[in-house]
Amino acid sequence: MDTNTSVDLVVARLCQSGAEIRSVAGAPWIDNLEARLGLSFPPSFRSLVNRYAFPLLDIGEMELFANEGEDSQYDLTAAPFRDPFMSAWLIGHRLIHVGHPYIGNYDPVCFDLSTPNATEPPVVQLNHEDILLQRQSVKRTVIADSFLTLLERTSVG
Repeated sequence: MDTNTSVDLVVARLCQSGAEIRSVAGAPWIDNLEARLGLSFPPSFRSLVNRYAFPLLDIGEMELFANEGEDSQYDLTAAPFRDPFMSAWLIGHRLIHVGHPYIGNYDPVCFDLSTPNATEPPVVQLNHEDILLQRQSVKRTVIADSFLTLLERTSVG
């Protein structure tokens, strides 16, 4: 099954369960966001955010930032940059902040682009206190081997 089909199946299932997801002809803010980050999203995530808009969205073990291009505090265009120290640290370590385990939990959930040769990098949760206290070792928990894997697990009922 190709990436777009996998994403479409998950979106259909999420919509059936009440998620507010709508098709869009494009999301020009994604290219601008990638340029600002200096990093590129994995193909499965690009498939989702370039073809669908949504408010905060529960995906498996995480709450994905909204994708509406509004610069609101929980939108993908603004949320990864709200904490300048955290943002700089994450980007410097090739991590793209795309969500949290749930609202109120400050641990970033990220794509770990530091993994060599990974077209679909792992999705990881990092301990925010380790980052903010500038500890030598930052605890990482792998949530899924890839965003596509996370989506496919979400689609299993």
